[in-house]
Amino acid sequence: MTDDRKSGTVLIAGSFGYIITMALHPVASHSLTVEQTQRLFTLSGAVHSIAMVSTLLLFLGACGLARRIAAADRLAFAGTVTFGFASVSILVAAAVSGFVIPSIMKEMSRDASAAAHQWQIVAAGIFQINQALARMYSVGASMAVILWSVSALRNGGFGRGVAAYGGIISPLIILAIVSGRLRLDVHGMGAVAIAQGIWFILVGSQLCSRPAGGISP
Repeated sequence: MTDDRKSGTVLIAGSFGYIITMALHPVASHSLTVEQTQRLFTLSGAVHSIAMVSTLLLFLGACGLARRIAAADRLAFAGTVTFGFASVSILVAAAVSGFVIPSIMKEMSRDASAAAHQWQIVAAGIFQINQALARMYSVGASMAVILWSVSALRNGGFGRGVAAYGGIISPLIILAIVSGRLRLDVHGMGAVAIAQGIWFILVGSQLCSRPAGGISP
């Protein structure tokens, strides 16, 4: 298997992993029994573990992509560095959502009802931190896609149609987040995962279909 095919395969796997994560992502309510909270803890841990593995796969694939489309302008390298920064943010967010918040909810379900308000303040604060991390990832990953797409348009490396899609959808994601129109809850992050996942899957497919040593126009 060529390096391009390996990179393409992990890009596709990581993208589907993110989409699966958002499709299975649990949504908690304010009143859960101890048993319901335990099931939420188990499901959330499993789902966010998939997200963390998917992040690692995408970053590995991104490194292979950058190697393939590397040029003297260093845009591909800049995209990889930017995506690495974004990946750290989403790894922390996944750990918090998958393990910290469910643990807090478990303590809430066991504690006296008189302390519920204090627990809700703690949970709300952690949610805001997670929102900031989700914004950092979504904007950072979008910036990386822009850099890779511009590099491909200038220097080749993968199809111009895919590059054009990345150059259009990524600024729209950034604008929606910055303007506050896109709230990165489960549905908002799901939309980001699908929009970016399409780009990664298309790029991955082109890498997988490329003959050894071939250059895409």
